[in-house]
Formats: sequence, C-alpha cells, structure tokens
Amino acid sequence: MLTIARHTFTELTRDGRFRLTAALLVVLAIVAGLAGWQQVNALRAEAVAAAGGERDRWLGQGNKNPHSAAHYGVYAFKEPRPLAVVDPGVQAYLGSAVYLEAHKQNEPLYRPAQDGTALQRFGDLSPALVGQALLPLLVILLGFAAFAGERERGTLRQLLALGVRPAHLLLGKALGFSAALALVLAPLAVLGVAAAAALAPAGQRTDELLRAVAWVAAYGVYGGAFLFLTLAVSALARTPRTALVVLLAFWLVGVVALPRALSDLGRSLHPTPSSIAFRTELEAALGDPHARETLEAQRIAILKKYNVTETRDLPINWSGIALQFGEERANGLFDRFYQNLWSTLAAQDRVFQLGAFLSPAPALQLVSQALAGNDTAQHQAFLTQAEHHRREMQRTLNGALRDSKGSTAAFEWGKIPPFVFNPPPLTTALTPLLPSLALLLAWFAATALLALATLRRLRA
Repeated sequence: MLTIARHTFTELTRDGRFRLTAALLVVLAIVAGLAGWQQVNALRAEAVAAAGGERDRWLGQGNKNPHSAAHYGVYAFKEPRPLAVVDPGVQAYLGSAVYLEAHKQNEPLYRPAQDGTALQRFGDLSPALVGQALLPLLVILLGFAAFAGERERGTLRQLLALGVRPAHLLLGKALGFSAALALVLAPLAVLGVAAAAALAPAGQRTDELLRAVAWVAAYGVYGGAFLFLTLAVSALARTPRTALVVLLAFWLVGVVALPRALSDLGRSLHPTPSSIAFRTELEAALGDPHARETLEAQRIAILKKYNVTETRDLPINWSGIALQFGEERANGLFDRFYQNLWSTLAAQDRVFQLGAFLSPAPALQLVSQALAGNDTAQHQAFLTQAEHHRREMQRTLNGALRDSKGSTAAFEWGKIPPFVFNPPPLTTALTPLLPSLALLLAWFAATALLALATLRRLRA
C-alpha cells in the first residue's frame, strides 16, 4: 500500500500538468486570501473608528430631554470576523450597522452588495470559493485515469495478477493523491489559522482557532469525498475519456449549478416579503387603535394608585410611563414579525441543506460559512444583541424621564454602555448545521465504500 502511495505521489509531482494546475490554485488561494485580509483589516478599522465617533457623539449631547436623546439614537456596528479572510459568507448581503432609536427596530444598513456590479452576483474570489469549486475540479482532472488509465495500458491486470489486494490498491492510490492535494490545501490551512491567530480578539482567540482547524478539516473531508468518487468512477469506466465525461458532468451539476438552483428553489418555496411590504404591514400593526384603550386603562390604574385625578399631579412623570408602555407593546410586535422573517430564512436554508443529498457542495458551503462566522444565523445573533441593547437603552432613558418629572436636568449619558457584539461560540454556531455535517461525512463514507466495492469486483 505504501509502495503504491509513493509511486502515485511521485508520478503526480513529476507531472508538469499537476505542477501547473496546483501552482495556479495555490496562487489563486493566496491572492484571494491576501485581498480578503486587506479588506477585513480595512472594514475593522472603519467599524472601530465609526463606533468611537458614535460614542463621542452620544457622550457629548449635553443637557436635553432623555426622550429626545432616545430619538437621537446611536449606531451599532458589526466588525468582520477573522475568518472572513477565507470565507466572507453572506456578510456582503446582510449589512454591517443598525441604527438604534426609539419606537423602531430598524433593518441593517450598508450592504456592500448593493454597490456591487452584476458580475459580483456570481461571488467574489475567495479561498473558500477556490476550495469549493476548483479543488474538486483538480481532483477530477488528476484522478480520472487512476484506474481507467491503468486498465487501458494493461498494468491494472498485472497488479491484480500479482495478488495486490483491492483495498490496498485503493488506499495506496488515495494516500498518494491525498499527499499531493495536501500541497494545495496547505495555503488554505495557513491562511485560516493565521487569520484566527492574528485578527481574533484576545478573549475569542481559542474559539476562532478551533473554527479555523474545523474549517480546514471540513475542506479535507470534502476533497476526500471527491477523491473517492473519482477513484470509483475511474474503476468503473472502460476508458479514461468516459470517466472524465461522467465526473465533469457531476462537477458541473453538483458544484456549479446545484447551489444556485437550490437558492432559487428555497426563495420560491419560502418567499420573503419585500422591505417595503414588511415595513408597511408592521406599521399597520403598530397603529392598532386598541392600544389606546389599554394605555388609558393603565393611566387610570396609576392615578388610583397615587390617589390623584390628573397625571400632572403624579409624583412621577406620566410621559415616561406611557413611552415605555409603547416600547413594550411595540417590542412584542417586533418579536413576532422578525421571528416570522427569520423562520422563513431558516426554511430556505433547510431547502439548501436538503440539496446535500445530491452533492456535498451545499453541505460544505453551509458548514464553511458557519465556521467562518458569516452565515445568516450568526448575523441574526448580531441583530438580536443590537435590539436587546436598544431596548435596554430605551428602558433606561424612559426611566430617567419618568423620575425627572419632565426636567431636562443633566443626564449621565455614560449610564448607557457602548454596544459590544459577542459572537456565539463554535458549538452554538454549528448546532443548526449538524445535518449538513452529517451529510458531508456521509458523502465521504459512501464514496469510500463505493470505491472499495467497485475495486473488489475487479479481476485479473
């Protein structure tokens, strides 16, 4: 087995076609990674500068009514994750800042995709794209003749006649190809680990390093699935040309076309409302006249509690109570509307996830984005934390208005802490994607078993 592995590795590394294609993929991965590194650093610097400016603006408001400050609002910024260097995921489509103000839960702003060209809809070049689309193509181009070529030259019959066991023949070939492909995966591994080590905050470095290692392992399993599939088809095919045609057809359908088709199918089966329609329906719900009756009942209860007949006679400011009542009622509506929206997006992801039964590419894409921290679920975590910060800010400001009896006396704006996003840990991020992980591993195991079963049928 080791002899076959050494022979296969030597043949590949001496082949000028392998050196050329491997060098091309390595250069593409490195260039994409360096461009991603530069972009992440630039975006992080912009986010830090903008957050600092927002904090200074908030602290320098001077004397004003707390509710005026609530409408003045602040922006919450999301810094790009370290592994956006290797997989930017969906961060270009979901925005990087949210305006936090009274009475409203706003949608995220500043989506780079809005300023992109039509060509960018196909995706920017990234190490993840190199690994997802070009790595399987390299495996196919190198391995389609692994057994079909041996059969055509007559050397496969000689190997079997010498008593070489099919399992040893398969594992030897697989080890040889894997060693050669490791030379291509190495830059991806270095980029991921280096980004996690250099760009992660001190408190998150361990989690980011674990993400980077798991990210590299996922691409290794993905490449292994295509390697065993290539060896199986090569063993089944009569000629190398037949093996190449079959494998290229699977690559075109399963890697290039299927993910796009699944995205369109998910949006068709579970459509999301337009931004205008969503906001219109939400505004209509917020304007429900029954809320006034509930507020009036609360006002009467407060007057009775303090034994007065007019709100101006209360020892507290009724405006602060009424405003907080409006916030609490609106929060319930926000939760319902946005939960419906997130449920629709989750249903779209499930459709995409089911596509992994047809190809390992959709499973890897979901796992890769989750490990890099750039999928919709972790963007939702950012929006949830930003909304929690907004609600706490409104509760504090309305409480100050309630206790100040309408005075515009100086409020300590520092009582409102700055917004800090705490990304969910690795285990939390991967929990929704356990089916995708299972399907990715299932593809690896199924293709390995298929290749072994196919070789066992060969006879001298």
